[in-house]
Amino acid sequence: MRKLVLLIFLAGLIFAKEANIFYLGKTYDFAEEDLLIAIKKYIEDNKEYLESKLNKMRDTAKNRIKNYKPEGIKPLTPAKKNRVFYPDLTYTLDRDITDAEGKIIYPKGFTFNPLKYAHLSYGIVVINGKNPTEVEWFKNSKYANTIAYRLLITDGNYYKLTKELNQNVYYCMPQIQERFQLKHTPSIIIQKGDKMEVREICLGSNKEN
Repeated sequence: MRKLVLLIFLAGLIFAKEANIFYLGKTYDFAEEDLLIAIKKYIEDNKEYLESKLNKMRDTAKNRIKNYKPEGIKPLTPAKKNRVFYPDLTYTLDRDITDAEGKIIYPKGFTFNPLKYAHLSYGIVVINGKNPTEVEWFKNSKYANTIAYRLLITDGNYYKLTKELNQNVYYCMPQIQERFQLKHTPSIIIQKGDKMEVREICLGSNKEN
């Protein structure tokens, strides 16, 4: 009985194997080239072209960085006289300030002076980076090359000035101009207590008669 069952099982395997054979025509071996090898070969075959393209991309990126200038910066005129003023920096909330539970801490319309809660740890000098007189003035001033002051420019190339002055140079963004009510250069911005003092410096031939 066991022999009979074994024979039936083997016969079933044989017939099943025969039944699942399909002949689809002549077949060929397919060899897939390794992707890394293909990339390496492409680079080797096109080395000069790829290096040239990479150098152009690098030069383009460098030029963009060197000539970067944000939009919206307003030109400021040279100061015609020495002047000191204190811009109003009070801020009015345009929405309610709530805590984690949703309770209103400060209501919309609340007005406050941020200088009562924060202190600017450095002074700011604003000049026209295209004006040689102002650049030379800054070079020889106590404000150059010190962590106590930061230099902002309203015009000119920050990259060239960074190299020339051997210090960091930043653009005087429209928000800063508006917030500190800047009109002329050079201007020196210093926090004094809960007020911000702006001093306009008249240089030589710019002085009004």
